[in-house]
Amino acid sequence: MNALDFIHASLTDEEQYFSESIHEITDKELMWRPSNESNNINWIVWHMSRVEDMWFNFFCNKQLELWETNSWYTHFNLPTRDNGFGHTADQIKAFPKLDFADLLKYRNEVRNSTLNYLISLQESDLTIVPREQRPEMAISDVFVRILNELFQHIGHINYIRGLFNSK
Repeated sequence: MNALDFIHASLTDEEQYFSESIHEITDKELMWRPSNESNNINWIVWHMSRVEDMWFNFFCNKQLELWETNSWYTHFNLPTRDNGFGHTADQIKAFPKLDFADLLKYRNEVRNSTLNYLISLQESDLTIVPREQRPEMAISDVFVRILNELFQHIGHINYIRGLFNSK
């Protein structure tokens, strides 16, 4: 298995784990926060989607994010450049409940875009540094970073659901 096949398999696995993590999720589970310093699942799924969109469409592919080009930001009435990095507990508390079906549509658009980007690459492209102002971030590093983050957030979702259902 080469690196591109490994990345594709990892994204496929992530999609399966994500689907399992949100299976039959309720609105109460989406919005519940275990503490005042915690994220809720609604915010986590939005953040996961925004970060993947930002890294691959904007950073690597040097295009506008789908969030902007497909007007998801207007649909959800949220800023164009916000992706959750650095959000405070107060910002997360104030974050609106998004229509979850629509959020999943956005996430699916992002994933399809990511997969299309991935299949456009050759193995040698993984060493390309798309932004000279970030010389430490080759395309391969972006995939490593986003895969780590996505799997970590799936763990968060499962943990929050477990806490919610044990209370």
